[in-house]
Amino acid sequence: MPKRGYTPDSYTYGTLINGLCRAGRTLEAKELLIDMEANGCSPSVITYSCLIHGFCQSNKLEDAMELLKDMKSKGIEPNVYTYSCLIDGLCKNGHSLQAMELLERMIRKRLVPNSITYSSLIYGFCKEGRLHEAIQILDRMKLQDLKPDAGLYSKIINGLCEISKFQEAANFLDEMVLSGITPNRVTWGLHVRIHNRVIQGLCSEGHPNQAFQLYLGLRTRGISVETNTCGSLIHCFCKRGDLHKAGRIMDEMVIDGCIPDVETWNVMLDGFWDRKKVREAAGLMLAKLMDEFQNTAPI
Repeated sequence: MPKRGYTPDSYTYGTLINGLCRAGRTLEAKELLIDMEANGCSPSVITYSCLIHGFCQSNKLEDAMELLKDMKSKGIEPNVYTYSCLIDGLCKNGHSLQAMELLERMIRKRLVPNSITYSSLIYGFCKEGRLHEAIQILDRMKLQDLKPDAGLYSKIINGLCEISKFQEAANFLDEMVLSGITPNRVTWGLHVRIHNRVIQGLCSEGHPNQAFQLYLGLRTRGISVETNTCGSLIHCFCKRGDLHKAGRIMDEMVIDGCIPDVETWNVMLDGFWDRKKVREAAGLMLAKLMDEFQNTAPI
């Protein structure tokens, strides 16, 4: 442009820097920033934020933090977007505690974090196994009247399941449902996975009644119940001698077109034999034989 007699202004430089950052050419973008200042054009907070976002996306966090210092030394105050970019970059690279320091700095500057800021921290803390900190951030988010989505809840629920805190996971699952978060075409699979995982976990920890309530909630809302989940519930209730609930789940499995595996059939049969309920056991055995016959009969 200068060769043709045109002098770039701050807007032109900013547009070029943004384009280079989007293309992943962050070093060229930084050189353009130096050129911009040499030509007497002052970069804005938007220009710096574009560069910081670009460096964070390229995992060049040291460069991004240097830019933060540079802009502040020139009296350019970072905005919510600037801090959110840095927090996201730090969290993705395992530096969530450092990101937390930036959040506190941001709040001291009277900048209000948004859903993206909080989401980055929750994902980061969950990734690092810091569930306590993730839950604290979720609470902060809710106090600010920001509504967590199914993805955020699932991160915390799965994290709690990983450390076998299934009852806490179930509480968050209830909270998610009560807050009005319902499955859609995008989140349907997510809802199915986390519900089934919590139910199986509660069964393994010996909390069948709580697991059964979640199971009923799934059926009421039309969310699929996995065969393994039904099997876990049946095993749990048979072990406790509650054959009525075990039988109900078995019936609903069959109605839904789920075929119980051999182990589940055997658990049910053993439960009825132990209770001297020979008629019911014989009926189950007949149903099992009919099922096997249908599966093996030539077409």
